[in-house]
Amino acid sequence: MREVDKGGQTISATRFAELTGVSRDRLRTWERRFGFPDPVRVGSGPRRYALADAARVVSIREAAGRGTPLSAAIALARDVVPLEAPPADTFRHAVERAPVPVALISGPEPLRLAWGNAALRAVEGSPAPGELLSGVAAHQTGAVLRKHFVRDLRPVEVEHPPWGGSVVGAGSRPMRARSMVYRLPVEPGQRPLVAIVGVETRGEHEARVALAAAEDELARLRHREERHDRWLDALGGLAAEFQHEPGPDVIASALDILIRQTQAVDVGLASYVSGRLALHGTRRGALGATALTVAAHPQVGRALRDVDGAWLEETTARALGVPDGLHAVGVPVAVAGEVLGLLVMVFDEIEPLDGDNRRLLAAISASVGFALLRDRLVRELQAASVSDPDRPAGRPPAQRFARSDEAGTPPGG
Repeated sequence: MREVDKGGQTISATRFAELTGVSRDRLRTWERRFGFPDPVRVGSGPRRYALADAARVVSIREAAGRGTPLSAAIALARDVVPLEAPPADTFRHAVERAPVPVALISGPEPLRLAWGNAALRAVEGSPAPGELLSGVAAHQTGAVLRKHFVRDLRPVEVEHPPWGGSVVGAGSRPMRARSMVYRLPVEPGQRPLVAIVGVETRGEHEARVALAAAEDELARLRHREERHDRWLDALGGLAAEFQHEPGPDVIASALDILIRQTQAVDVGLASYVSGRLALHGTRRGALGATALTVAAHPQVGRALRDVDGAWLEETTARALGVPDGLHAVGVPVAVAGEVLGLLVMVFDEIEPLDGDNRRLLAAISASVGFALLRDRLVRELQAASVSDPDRPAGRPPAQRFARSDEAGTPPGG
């Protein structure tokens, strides 16, 4: 046993046994009888084995399992096994022109491409012979490959990162390649190899990518349709609510309907007076009472001017007290060009404001605006009745701006 590790990557005896499928006791027996493997010690520490010897030990184990004398198997592995051995000519010629990618992987650690057929070489960005397969090694497929180096396992189908390195398809989902994994029989003294054979042609892969993109688009359309249905239900609920007599509880009930139907986290209505927005809190308490000057927030000013809803910028959301991780959309409420307020709707995620969504927001804004206007008109009529107690019931208030001559004759009299 060498006393000093003079270079080369080494691993613990436990890890070495896991990689090779040969127990620590058996490794020590080989060491005593044949001088291989030759572990090292760093100072007075425990045994450590060269990572480069892992493939040799696997080769010895395979050869001994087929009846080769252990001494001969060890001699072949020590003196003949190269770091990267090419595949057998018969296998290479058989799969060179296969329409699917075929890769031979050397291992168990590190996992490295030993050879790839024409279909694999044609993939843009595919690894070159001798290149480390870090993407595959970090994926769960890497664990499957290492198990095939250690034990006699049946071929198994796996999904792994695509050879070209692109992991995201046309949609939002990660793309995967499908392949069969099995260990390739090798002669004594050859480096062990595991084959990864694709199970779909290039055309099939492209079709699967297109199908995944179509499924993503269908899911997006369904999500948008579901959202529109919820918002249309909210409009229907608002219309039914506004058929009742006006009063202070109508707007509160309308905000509750919006929360329930649009799946908003919270909703509040900020009143607009003389260039300022005053929010008296939201229905579920996510935002407290606050006020902001519109001139200090140009985005809000543009939204009120254009009567167009928009997701509030970070500074505006912070001024309104929107908690971290939540997002707020501001929906101007205006009737006949008069701005009455800003509907503040809080959500846990941002959705695109496409044309359909903007029309729905405009409809909700108009519904709330007419409710506010009706409520204000009723209050003004009630106030006028109180200021003129002698007016007969049912008679409209006197004309405030009627002109009369000095004799008190009405105009035109």
